[in-house]
Amino acid sequence: MAGAMFSRTATNKAKRIISALRQTASDRRGSYLVEAAITLPMFIIAVVVMSSVILMYSCIESCTFMAASELRTGAAEAIAANTGPLIPFRLKKQMTEQHSRIDTVHIRDYGYRVSRWGQDELIVLTAGLDMKSPNPLGIRAQAEYELSLVTRAYVGKIRDVQRMTADEMAGADSHPVFIFPKRGEKYHSRGCGFLTASYRSGSLTAGIRREYKPCPLCRSRKASNGTKVYYFPAAGESYHLGGCPALERNYIEIDKRDAEARGYTPCAKCGG
Repeated sequence: MAGAMFSRTATNKAKRIISALRQTASDRRGSYLVEAAITLPMFIIAVVVMSSVILMYSCIESCTFMAASELRTGAAEAIAANTGPLIPFRLKKQMTEQHSRIDTVHIRDYGYRVSRWGQDELIVLTAGLDMKSPNPLGIRAQAEYELSLVTRAYVGKIRDVQRMTADEMAGADSHPVFIFPKRGEKYHSRGCGFLTASYRSGSLTAGIRREYKPCPLCRSRKASNGTKVYYFPAAGESYHLGGCPALERNYIEIDKRDAEARGYTPCAKCGG
């Protein structure tokens, strides 16, 4: 009898536990549904808004390219004609016709062949874009953007200088000379011994110090007696350390007037 009562009690407890578990599972399913009902619409709205933003950024990039291309065209046309008044008109027309998301284009600043920031012949443009991006949810995304560009008209520059004569243009009045740009204060004529001289090496002595000057390029003045130095017996004024650029004898040809303008004086040996 007692065993039968215990069995019924255990059975009732088991039923109550199973019923509680079923109720908990049902509550959890209800909780998931509530969370999904709240989260899913928010996720859909976020995706739609993000897609609108991406489309507007694409529109901004395209309009910036259009403006740069239009200013480049106007800069090239400036040498032949004054197309300044047409540039804003063409740009606004191109933007509104090619992009349905562009609602309005405002030209806020424009200058054609103006002087600003210490530069002349500039073409300056600042435009404001009012954009809209309709979406399936009916949310009308709107934004404003301002783009600014500047370029220079391809018209060259007129300078107040003396014009070259026909002889100067043809080079009839030129006199080529040779200089050592890395190390040298003189200009030389073709065949000067300085251009073809070969150097010798030896130990630095008091005699070399008396006959030659130290090279300022390699600072051979700091060398002590006995140091290996290099000098040009046939045509040279200085003694040099190994690796001195003056030993390379790299010279260039320029016009005599240019050499004198740079401060070079005639060679005492060849007269320049």
